[in-house]
Amino acid sequence: MKRKCSNHLATFVLLFVIISFISSCRPDPSQDIVVGESKNEFDESDQMVIGEAISDIINDPFYGFEVLDESDYQELYTHLNGLMSQIVNTVTVERREDFDWKISVLKDDKEVNAFMVPGGHLYIYSGFLKYLHGEHELVGMIAHEVAYADSDLLINRLKNEFGSANLSKLLFDTNEKTLIASDIATMLKDIEYSEGEVLDADLFCTDIICQFVWDGDGILSILERGGQNADAIKWLDTKPVNENRLTKLNGLIHNQTSNCGTPDSTFQQRYLDKVIYNLP
Repeated sequence: MKRKCSNHLATFVLLFVIISFISSCRPDPSQDIVVGESKNEFDESDQMVIGEAISDIINDPFYGFEVLDESDYQELYTHLNGLMSQIVNTVTVERREDFDWKISVLKDDKEVNAFMVPGGHLYIYSGFLKYLHGEHELVGMIAHEVAYADSDLLINRLKNEFGSANLSKLLFDTNEKTLIASDIATMLKDIEYSEGEVLDADLFCTDIICQFVWDGDGILSILERGGQNADAIKWLDTKPVNENRLTKLNGLIHNQTSNCGTPDSTFQQRYLDKVIYNLP
């Protein structure tokens, strides 16, 4: 009888030692990180991380993009990002200090397009830059694209397209991160916006541009030239152009108590010198 009790006691002591050893090796639960935890909302810092993951894909030649190297095109990038800085540092842009607003140029003269990445990184194709007629059109386009990132419309559209769970995986070093980021990168230029969303972006754009000396007709000029023609530019394929939009935009620019910008201030020569002549 005593021997049986001794065996039970020895077994109990052994189990206690094993459990204590396992518990001592386990990390502090307060420091646990759940890798790949799905989020439903993405704040400014999340959007910055998501944008960086997508930009890593765009900057990798393997995926078919060709980003002009800033060190090789310093004058071009200095001018473009100077314009971006002026646009976002206005009271109209709520996330002006939260995002890393900047511009990169993609070499493709046949692609007349541009797209924004979460976190404020705008990519413009060389074909679009060569399509524009002046600096007033460029700043109009930039301000319009800023609207989608600043309002959370862009990140919410990506949530609808890819799901919160997949976007969350871009916040961690998961196995699927590269695949998800590459899928997003290849479709960003094809994101479609509704007429109401585009009209809101037009209002946002003119609120910004009217504060400066550029001709306020910049965005309207792009729409009138390319929006309803047979050879409509790719950038406008995803942003509906119709008579209603043209009429409302014309009203935003011209039916004001004060001028929207400075008429005829297109800065065309400066655009040629600083942008066009610096493109490959």
